[in-house]
Amino acid sequence: MRIVTRTALALAAVAALAACDRSQPPAPAEPAAPAETPAAPAAPTGPSVADGGLAIEAEGLRIFDDTGAARAIPFGTPQATAIATVAASVGGAAPEVTTNAECGAGPTQFAEFSNGLQLLFQNNQFQGWFVDEAGVTTVDGMGVGSTRASIESSRTVEMQADSTLGDEFTSGDVGGFLTDATPQGTVTGLYAGLTCFFR
Repeated sequence: MRIVTRTALALAAVAALAACDRSQPPAPAEPAAPAETPAAPAAPTGPSVADGGLAIEAEGLRIFDDTGAARAIPFGTPQATAIATVAASVGGAAPEVTTNAECGAGPTQFAEFSNGLQLLFQNNQFQGWFVDEAGVTTVDGMGVGSTRASIESSRTVEMQADSTLGDEFTSGDVGGFLTDATPQGTVTGLYAGLTCFFR
């Protein structure tokens, strides 16, 4: 009887150990959530081509109608055509044309619109533009009020170390002025083509 009891106890112990071995392996750990990457600076936005608009660019201007179709007004466009086209886009009467005989490039005519856009002319041809109010921008959104950091999210900015006019920069063939040269510096004016700055 003792032999049977010892055998039964041994079998029970073996069964208990086997039951322990059947335990479930630990569940794999949840993969760690990827660390959030810092958001890139918002790219500037340009004129809404769906609603029509006017954009400044290195070669002149570009007018968008309400269907999104674009019409270029390049430097060299006849003065009357450029003024009439911009006036139709901006709204209101065409501005008075004035002349500055003391510009470095010679006598220059100016037409300044209510949105701060100034067109420059010589020999009855559109030769340059300057803007110093917020609202008119390049197609990619560079305009008065843009920060240097936002411009550099889509363009190259080169500061002009020898400028006598303050914190002046170029981005391709478009020039401009910043409140300061830091990434937070904001654009106070932009220009392309013929200018009449007294340096």
